Amino acid sequence: MDVSKAKPQQVQQTQAAQRTQEVRETQQRELQAKAAERQKTEEPKPKPVVNTQGQTTGQLLNVTA
Repeated sequence: MDVSKAKPQQVQQTQAAQRTQEVRETQQRELQAKAAERQKTEEPKPKPVVNTQGQTTGQLLNVTA
């Protein structure tokens, strides 16, 4: 048995912790990107305008005479 090729257990644990941290950071970046994308696409709808006669204006209507 050649003992010089074996990695110490502490190094392996440190590397595993680093990989776990990298995965968490990657997931967090993805969630932030998705949240930012949702905020960009969700625009508030304008409130309908009601004139003095109670009619709603500012909308497209399909009117046939």
